[in-house]
Amino acid sequence: MFPKPSYRVLALSAVLLAPITMTAQIDRAELNGTITDSSGAAVSHASVTITQEGTNQTRQTVTNAHGQYVVSSLPIGRFTVVFQGAGFQDLRVADLDLHSGDIRTVNGTMQIGTVSEVVSVEADRDGAQLNKSDATLGDTIQSVQVSRLPLNGRNLTNLELLAPGAIDSGSGAQSSIRFAGNGTDDNNFRLDGVDASGIFHASLKSALRLQFSTEAVAEFKVDSGGYGADTGGSAGAQVSLISKTGTDAFHGSVFDYFRNNYFDAAGPFKSSTKRPVFQLNQYGASIGGPIIKDRTFFFINYEGFQQHLGGVPQTGLVPSPAFRATVAAAQPSLAPIVNAYPAGMAPTSDPNVYTYIGVVPSPNSENAGTIRIDHRFTGNDSAYARYNIDDGASTSALNALSQAVSVKSRLQNFVLEESHVISPRAINEVQFGFNRNVYIQSQKTGLPFNFSITGLTSLNENYSKEQVGQSESVNETVTWTKANHTLKFGAEVEFILFNEQNSVDGTASFLSLSAFQANQLNTFQTTAALPDKGMHKTHVAGYAQDQWKATRALTVSYGLRYNYFSPFHEVHNSAIAFDIAECGGYCSFGGLFYHPNYLSFDPRASIAYSPDALKGNTVFRAGFGVYHGEVQLGDEDSPAVNNEPSTLLTSGVQSNGTFVQYSYPVDPALTPSTGLALTPRSMALHHPDSYVEQWTASVQQAFPGQTALTMTYLGSHGVHLFRRSYTNLIDPATNKRPLPQFPSQIDTKYNQGMSTFNAVVVSLSRRFHNGLFFGSHYMYSHALNDGSVGAGDGDAAQNLSCFRCEYASSDFDARNSGNVSAVYDLPFGRGRTYLNNASKAMDLLVGGWSINTLYFARAGFPINVTLSRPASELPDGNNQSQRPNRIAGVPLYLPNRSTTQWINPAAFALPAIGTWGTAGRNIANGPALWQNDTAIEKSFHATEKSNILFRAEAFNMFNRAQYASPSAALSVVTTGGVRTLSVPKSFGLITSPVNSAGLVGSGTPRVLEFSLRLNY
Repeated sequence: MFPKPSYRVLALSAVLLAPITMTAQIDRAELNGTITDSSGAAVSHASVTITQEGTNQTRQTVTNAHGQYVVSSLPIGRFTVVFQGAGFQDLRVADLDLHSGDIRTVNGTMQIGTVSEVVSVEADRDGAQLNKSDATLGDTIQSVQVSRLPLNGRNLTNLELLAPGAIDSGSGAQSSIRFAGNGTDDNNFRLDGVDASGIFHASLKSALRLQFSTEAVAEFKVDSGGYGADTGGSAGAQVSLISKTGTDAFHGSVFDYFRNNYFDAAGPFKSSTKRPVFQLNQYGASIGGPIIKDRTFFFINYEGFQQHLGGVPQTGLVPSPAFRATVAAAQPSLAPIVNAYPAGMAPTSDPNVYTYIGVVPSPNSENAGTIRIDHRFTGNDSAYARYNIDDGASTSALNALSQAVSVKSRLQNFVLEESHVISPRAINEVQFGFNRNVYIQSQKTGLPFNFSITGLTSLNENYSKEQVGQSESVNETVTWTKANHTLKFGAEVEFILFNEQNSVDGTASFLSLSAFQANQLNTFQTTAALPDKGMHKTHVAGYAQDQWKATRALTVSYGLRYNYFSPFHEVHNSAIAFDIAECGGYCSFGGLFYHPNYLSFDPRASIAYSPDALKGNTVFRAGFGVYHGEVQLGDEDSPAVNNEPSTLLTSGVQSNGTFVQYSYPVDPALTPSTGLALTPRSMALHHPDSYVEQWTASVQQAFPGQTALTMTYLGSHGVHLFRRSYTNLIDPATNKRPLPQFPSQIDTKYNQGMSTFNAVVVSLSRRFHNGLFFGSHYMYSHALNDGSVGAGDGDAAQNLSCFRCEYASSDFDARNSGNVSAVYDLPFGRGRTYLNNASKAMDLLVGGWSINTLYFARAGFPINVTLSRPASELPDGNNQSQRPNRIAGVPLYLPNRSTTQWINPAAFALPAIGTWGTAGRNIANGPALWQNDTAIEKSFHATEKSNILFRAEAFNMFNRAQYASPSAALSVVTTGGVRTLSVPKSFGLITSPVNSAGLVGSGTPRVLEFSLRLNY
């Protein structure tokens, strides 16, 4: 089933003669400025020579008639700049750090004198490195943060939380972080400019922890919003990692990180069983250096880990012994189901329900490697190739009932890039990229279907799935400086391949324990096995952008981006779309998945003004842009599975007006295994691309000591957002469905949703200087939508005729959020401020200590209180996402709110038959999250060029209980014709921590980790 790597990218390279690229060179930096003499007059035709420390790579240009210069596409690193002009002393600017995505302005004043005289200054010793070029809201996660901040599990994605606008839903993993009101699938991940997404979704489906080892990362940049036309491919945050390179000196490391449950605190949910064993060894090595001095460099890295976890306790709800016996006796067909539940451990206030503490042994292992080769052919031509691979295997809990799922996965990523300096004012870069993800899932539970019983924890089925995603890309970019304009042109062609297959999948649901005891199914859904499906599509993008240095103080950037996201096509012609509006049901085999869109144009503009009257230490910025994206591939595969027979049976009034009550097992004649799906997956053929309109305004102020304060307002409006809804509903006038041959409502995907987001972000940062780094962001925001927020997140509406009625806070709206990170080398020991002349013994004792800390917090997420109702109670037969009535005057929370009763059930009542609930969507809020991680390290000098580092880390140092949101599901019970509101014992009960997947990432109990490292 696995697609083979395609070589079409090589054929395309012959025709890519026009300037093209899809994403900005975020892994690069730019240097610009104005050179004047002591009177303030421009110095034209002065030579500018930029030399990178460590590799001696140089770039040269000359100032124009206005004394301005621009050098783009510089690698990250430390540089020295020398300005030379006839009749002037040479001006040398040393220790100039360029970071990922920097557009750095370095102005200079040249003094009259002889060429042999040199004036040397240090860069930015009195002020911060301000953004004087555009209105981007983002941050660069620097190398000192990557290497020094505590990361639980050494998962690099934890550091994304340090960017402005980041919101963590709990675990700090790639799949749980959102930015600026967008969904997780709106994020765009890149390694050295190459697609690094999970293909099926933006984040890796396999949730590989290493992906790209921190040892191989120089730094990375997160643009949360407001970025220019040279960046895009999605409507959300742009996350770009930059790999390390070798230098003229050999450098490397050998390390081992160790964790053991002996040092860990207990979680918030106590277990009667012994604390599970947890052991983690994370180890590796790296080396980089020259192959040919000043010309060819290499970097190699390996990192792996072996994790043994006895399991994270989770509290589940299971049948009591008496209820188990009653059901087995009354309904023999349900005996295998009720007996599949493990024996309960303790009774609850409901005599039919016991609690159970579920623990699943969860071994996990990964092996990741990186190799990069950089070569300089001539002074004008250079290239590099980088290959990354990560293999992983893991087992984790499916639920709180000790059922498990195993996953095997492999990630491969490759880039080949060549840069050619056409002239001092023009550079061309061409890049080839390859990204491949293999995901294999297996769960063996002994059950043919999932079983969802209100009041009990759900049981899971036997299931297997295989998915392979692959992208191949070619892009090129040309940057040209003309007078006081820096012009960029580019485009990219990217080929996407996705194969998938899976076993039979189904769910039987019961609305209550009494309905289960009576064997009264609410719904029964089953889908036959999916044979191998191969889907292909193409992304094409192009842009033109001008950065105009209108004056020394004012920079205007404007550009236009074009995106084309082609629909999928299935290579075996075994896909068939379903759309009631255009086809009256099924369309034709092998046809379009949806109509293509050719008019996705994105204008973007910004200004940056740094008035001379404020000595260049203050910058005012503002910008506006349109950002197109598309829902990820997992939301676009509906036609590919419609010849996978699928059936949804719903008890209640049917299309012919009769009432039917289904029981388990369902008659096999009602669930065919061949032919088209009786319950198809529908996707509107009119399928506009989603986009977000964003506007920003900010002011940035520099302070002494490399410190800057930034205040930003960010607003956005989402248009044509992904929405999942239902069609083929019952017409209340006729009590029949429009397509009576399909016995139930049909799951349908649209791009019709909308959202708004408004935020104020306050940032204070100090780049690493004199042994101290500090960074912080605070955001006050409000995210609202009508049940959809970008790709992949959202709620269905209870009244499908009134999506406007769903307009409320987003599922992941956190009004207050923020983070603080710091790295501090204590000023003791030789080479530091105090005890500089200390003896070796004294230095061994008090020298070389550092403290590194990371703190982040957010308010609680909204909670949507739902009500399970029979379909016969609703005018259109849709009983999905229903809500109760809200009783006015009754508080949502009790004064003694706790984890056992977070929400007040007395605040809700049953809606009348034929009406919708009055309670608003996302009416309550769950627990807040805040956590502090701290590391203390001691460095010992081994030789002049090497040191040994011992490190102790505490994650969630204060052992704060990090709770997930409570259950908020109510149901209707009818006894003797009387309807009553059923409040399960689980309502308002918090049964799991926010991070229920394991003991790495954020939201864990306090854990300690120790490491030993040799740096040379």
